[in-house]
Amino acid sequence: MARVKTMEKRALILETAKRLFATRNFDVSMSAIAEEIGIPVGSIYTYFDSKQALVETIIEEGWSEFRTWTEDGLKVSKTAERSDDAHAQSLKALSFLVNGALPRLFSDVELIMLLLAEAGSTAKLEEKLQYLAALIAGLVSACMLPGVSHVDPEQYDTGITVLLLGALETLRIASKTDLKISAADIQAFFKQTVENALGQPLPDMD
Repeated sequence: MARVKTMEKRALILETAKRLFATRNFDVSMSAIAEEIGIPVGSIYTYFDSKQALVETIIEEGWSEFRTWTEDGLKVSKTAERSDDAHAQSLKALSFLVNGALPRLFSDVELIMLLLAEAGSTAKLEEKLQYLAALIAGLVSACMLPGVSHVDPEQYDTGITVLLLGALETLRIASKTDLKISAADIQAFFKQTVENALGQPLPDMD
């Protein structure tokens, strides 16, 4: 008799596997995940053909959720005040990215650990970092004031990619050691870096 699939059980499997993979690494077996949940191991295979498929789903669905949330927020920030000029709208969008999207990403340490662990293959980490860096670099370029030193978008894009990778690795290490650097510390550094490039502070988020 075929097992009945439910969204609730699928979500529980993903949540539990994400936590175990992040805390115990990928040596965790499908049987251990099933035991943690209290279900037969066959129930997991009803949803995922293999452990690799499970890992890929956790990473891609986690990133997709973050990306969709970010893009929806950017749309709102650019249309909330229709009286604003393009420069003001870009500033608000950039503020959302730095003060809203980055903290959301930095807070998901379990996803970060999986992204870094699978960086060379499954996670497509370079693609994900370049997407986010390009968003930030593009908005910085659009927000530059006349008279402020020009920022080369390509070089800034590369610099932001390096900073993002360093931030993720720092958060991974901090979660396993006594390193006294928090997500808030890293976000504050990003904000200062962006404001230095702009020559002006970012507006507060509404």
